[in-house]
Amino acid sequence: MKSFNKAKVIQPLIDVARRYSKKPEFAAMAAAYVVLLSIRHGESFPLPALENVLGKEELLPEYVRVFLETYLADHWKEYQQTVGSYDEDSLVDFFSNEATLMLMESRHDFSPHPAVDQLCTGLLEIKSGNAIADLNCGIGKFVRKAWFALWNVTGSDEGLSVVGYSRDVEFAALTYILCNVTGVGAKVVAQSIFISHPERYDRIALIPPFGMETRAINIPMTQQVLAERFENFPELRLSSADWVFAARAASLLSTGGRAVVAVPIHALNGSQSQTYREFLVRNQLIEAVIAIPRGFLNGMTVGFAIVVMREGCREIKFINGEEYQTIVEDVRLLDVPRLLKDYRALNDYEAVTTKPLEAVYSRECNLAPDFYLGEDLVYNNSKPFGKIVREIRRGAKLPVEAWKEVAGDDTSPVKKVAFKHFSEGLIDECLPGLTAVPPGAEDAVLEVGDLLISRMGFPFKVAVVEYRNEKLVADENVWIVRMGGNRMLAYYLRAYLESERGAKWLSRLSTGATLRTISAKNIEKIPVPNTDEETRDAIARELEKTTILVRKNRQRLNGALAAMKNVFDTFNKDGGL
Repeated sequence: MKSFNKAKVIQPLIDVARRYSKKPEFAAMAAAYVVLLSIRHGESFPLPALENVLGKEELLPEYVRVFLETYLADHWKEYQQTVGSYDEDSLVDFFSNEATLMLMESRHDFSPHPAVDQLCTGLLEIKSGNAIADLNCGIGKFVRKAWFALWNVTGSDEGLSVVGYSRDVEFAALTYILCNVTGVGAKVVAQSIFISHPERYDRIALIPPFGMETRAINIPMTQQVLAERFENFPELRLSSADWVFAARAASLLSTGGRAVVAVPIHALNGSQSQTYREFLVRNQLIEAVIAIPRGFLNGMTVGFAIVVMREGCREIKFINGEEYQTIVEDVRLLDVPRLLKDYRALNDYEAVTTKPLEAVYSRECNLAPDFYLGEDLVYNNSKPFGKIVREIRRGAKLPVEAWKEVAGDDTSPVKKVAFKHFSEGLIDECLPGLTAVPPGAEDAVLEVGDLLISRMGFPFKVAVVEYRNEKLVADENVWIVRMGGNRMLAYYLRAYLESERGAKWLSRLSTGATLRTISAKNIEKIPVPNTDEETRDAIARELEKTTILVRKNRQRLNGALAAMKNVFDTFNKDGGL
């Protein structure tokens, strides 16, 4: 082999990529691939024109041809002028070195963390003879992992069947190129997974674009394709398609097949997706739900879950992945081997529980693992929150203009309360003033003894309304719990909701990926310990006494802070300094 300077090959690729491409790793990789094509055809350097290389690659898929022509047309001539003459062995060495592979791997911010890839591979239990499909958003990594997993089992590529689907031409082409360069004999299809086709697969991995609305896909075609596989599939609405993608993965499974699908946390118990969850649970298609901690999807901070799907599931296993996470020097680690071991075990653990479908269905098909893992938080003698209070109503839901029309100042007789205006059980002393209660907000005027719960944010805030000179009006992000004037009950419920157990229930029954919210319906479900009146009043009085102490200390602190800021002016009040 001739003497070889890798820098002379790599640097022209990077330079050209930086100059001409918004996504430099795409251009570098495409350029490298065309170089390899020219070498395989025995062309001598200087390299032939791009169209000549493409013209001689008869088996090149059209989507790859389009991709290469689009990304290389502008700078191919300059690349030809900068590249030197190197032999095939040198170029293959360049394509297969770790730095180049890392460059290729980094092409998509939504790619899974290696731990997620490892978990998905373990959950799928890939075996010899399996037909495998990668339906991930930005396909590529799993295609090769699955192919090599089968290769390790068989020691040969004979009979291996791995395919990747992507309607994005870029990702389809990149996956084809990367498989070609690294010797992976997988099939890559540049089309939507919602196009009808007869193929079925033994193993499927799917990480869809989170939160995509169904209107972003072809609704009539999608509905038709799902109806081919599932009778009476729910009508698609213009809402999140997370479970629609999951259903499609299930529809592509062969008999005895298994799929792993990523679903954002908010879709596990949100009301919008309840119809789809009910359908999948009723049809026995969900085997397990594994909550994955935040930070395990590159470029994404939301939490999500891996849903394991197969036919004939009569119970669902729920796993809290937080229990398998460690953080070492700001690096998140997931103990995948231990998680897989607990997943396969028959016994329940602290972070693992199994529930029959009837139990899941009776709970509105809530699929959040911590909801079921929290059932040990229920006291033996308890009542639902909604059975204890008089009513739960939302604060005034008015347009911004309606509030502005009655805007006042510090001396106004009416004050507005938002969830940001209370903390540590206290409503702020200083609140936005209103000249009057705005029309339509009459039912949101607060009464002494009302319990307030913030509608959004976590941890959720709780406060009891005390007597004030001003009239208070709550806005739409505050839940008003009417106690019928029973202040002691209000303090008791506040004490419970602020306790470790009560806070966990608020968390378990809330929804949302980034900004958590809780509905009145779910607040009503919180189990509250049914203590005797004497104990309840003792707890309430102790909390009230502590709250008074906090209020006094807060006033003293605020006074001290104000005085501290005015020390100089106080000493210089006669202007002598």
